[in-house]
Formats: sequence, C-alpha cells, structure tokens
Amino acid sequence: MNLAEQLNSGQPDTLPSRLMPDILERLQSVPRLMVLDVGLGVHETVAFFGDRRCRLHFAGIHDALHSPPRVEHQRQPGQLVDKQAEEAASYEAWRQHFAQSMNYPTDTRFDVCLFWDLFNYLDDIAIKAFADVLSPYLSDQTMAHAYLLLKADNGFSSREYGIKSAGEIAIRAGAHNSLDYFPRPQARVTSMISDFSVNHSVLRRDGLLEVSLRSKTGTAR
Repeated sequence: MNLAEQLNSGQPDTLPSRLMPDILERLQSVPRLMVLDVGLGVHETVAFFGDRRCRLHFAGIHDALHSPPRVEHQRQPGQLVDKQAEEAASYEAWRQHFAQSMNYPTDTRFDVCLFWDLFNYLDDIAIKAFADVLSPYLSDQTMAHAYLLLKADNGFSSREYGIKSAGEIAIRAGAHNSLDYFPRPQARVTSMISDFSVNHSVLRRDGLLEVSLRSKTGTAR
C-alpha cells in the first residue's frame, strides 16, 4: 500500500524528518517546554512529549480557515478601488480571526512552534496577520518547523501531522482538501514571518520543502 492509499484508508503513516531531531536537540535543556502545534491534538504528539515536563497548545488553525473572515468593501459607483485600504481591511480581519484562536496568557513564550503545512493554506496577507498575532508569544530562543509547497501540485492533499519520534512524523489524511492553497518560494514566506530566519531546509521527494526556523526578533525571556 503506497502513501496515498494509506492516507485515504485513515491509517497513519510515517515520514522521515531530517530537521526535527536538530530542533528537539536544541530544546533538551529547557526545563519546562512550551509547545505550539497549529494543528489538532493527535495521539503521537501527545505521547511523544508525555515523558517530559511541557505544556502543549493545539490551536486548530486549519479548522478556522473553513470560516475565513469576511471583509465588506464599501465603494460608491464609479469610485476607484483603493487596493491599499482593502488589503489593510483584510489584514485586520485576519488578525482578529487568528487572535481568537491564539488568546494565550500574556506571559506565554513558546519554545517550539509546529506550523506543519499551515502556510500553504494562507495568502500573503493572512500569513502576515498570523505572524503578527504570534509575535508576542515568541522568545529569542524559539524554534519552529514547517512544510512549504514551492509550486502548484495536483497531488497536494490535506494532512494531519504529529511527532511519532524525533526523526519520524506521523501523518493522516486531513479534512482540508476543500481549502485553497498558495504555493510560493521559501523567501517569500520567510519575508512575511519576519520574527524567524531559516535555520535549515530540505526538499522532500513529495515536493514539500521541510524547513526549520529560529527566532531572531522574539521577546526575550
């Protein structure tokens, strides 16, 4: 049974990760780990972190994308489109939308953020809004992990991710195939999540770019 068949059958499969071991190794000395997973609380991730002191936050951001914010643009007949104003309104709507999912105590500082494939489902404005909402919860030591889609791919499908082991990612078929996706270069994504810089990146056989990120401007502890 190939990967696509396993995902469609609902059976979890595993993918090797070359970057997650380094991320986790950098966090070994953290006495009480704070983890943000933008997905759902899958069994593998909960079990993996179960043997150490930590707090897991599962944001379920993908689910929020099924009900995106609606922005009403009021224009008089014949009035020129103010693109800058429309983009500003869209940004603010997305910012408020994400703030509802990430309303954490003000002293929260995440040690690691598991973005998985979230950025592939967000347009540029939404990524910037997400990054700005997340920014207060970062430290100058925060690490992150993501999968980026670099070009259009008819085989791209929704997945749910979890950490099975340091070098293995558990995946299942997700429920987000109805969502639009936005392939783009790595540099374009990182320009919008300006609190992070790329630590390492590896192009996978399935066309996704696996990326590890480190905080560069987060709030110091």
